[in-house]
Amino acid sequence: MEFSVIHHVNQVTIDRMFEEYSPVFVLTTGRTGSRLLVELLNRSPGLVAFHEPRPTLQYYSNFVYHHQKRAEWLRHMIAAARMESILEVMIRDEIYVESNQCMTFFAPALNDLFPNARFIHLVRHPGDFVRSAWRKGWHRNDSIWESGRVRMADQAAWEEMDLVEKLAWVWRATNRFVENFVSGIAQERILRLRLEDLADQNDAFLRLTEFCGGGTPDRKEIARLRATAVNSLVIGENEPPNMRKRRDFPRFSEWNASMRKILYCHCSELAEKYGYSLDHKMDERGTE
Repeated sequence: MEFSVIHHVNQVTIDRMFEEYSPVFVLTTGRTGSRLLVELLNRSPGLVAFHEPRPTLQYYSNFVYHHQKRAEWLRHMIAAARMESILEVMIRDEIYVESNQCMTFFAPALNDLFPNARFIHLVRHPGDFVRSAWRKGWHRNDSIWESGRVRMADQAAWEEMDLVEKLAWVWRATNRFVENFVSGIAQERILRLRLEDLADQNDAFLRLTEFCGGGTPDRKEIARLRATAVNSLVIGENEPPNMRKRRDFPRFSEWNASMRKILYCHCSELAEKYGYSLDHKMDERGTE
């Protein structure tokens, strides 16, 4: 690029960013190892990966999910939040990658703004997702994250659900949204990746870096990262009372029949598509 400082960039370069540049966005429910993915990608030459950069847009996930028809609003929102960050990476001749659950429902707007953007659909076994989100306090904390957390439009029906069912609904609704989105774009611009494969299989990481366009990372460094717990549950000594994290939730293999039935009713169709069994846990290792 001819510019090294963002405030020197001319309009031709800005237009070229929107028309030709290929940033990468991770579409996910959250609690899927998205921080691990960023740590891995930042070891790949040519990639600049961010995990939930500010503004995170954490307050807006539910709003965006329920206002997809306001396409122009959403394009302006996401352009205002990300244009400068993406432009700064582009003029350094590097590839921008963002792993941020709050971007998932902005996917159609991102696709409109960046017609060459690529998307990674990062998924996790729904039982493990529910356990991780339950322990983290999703839909139980009183926080900016929870104010924006996606939920059913029918508030009365939503309140009738217990927390396991709410989280199962979140897993299905989010992944169904992604499925509907990716069905309308060229498949070479999409990579679906399971957390379990990313954690255990070398070829999954190689497919990931190749898809993003990065160089070959140091294999020993990647092995070290994959063996390290990333973004595990932390409950500090001085947690504020509005943060209701808890450790006491069983692994999927220990769930009772009622909990399994709830998960099956909400998630079985997509779980099967992604290669997950809801009858027994395929892999006890998991990531918190």
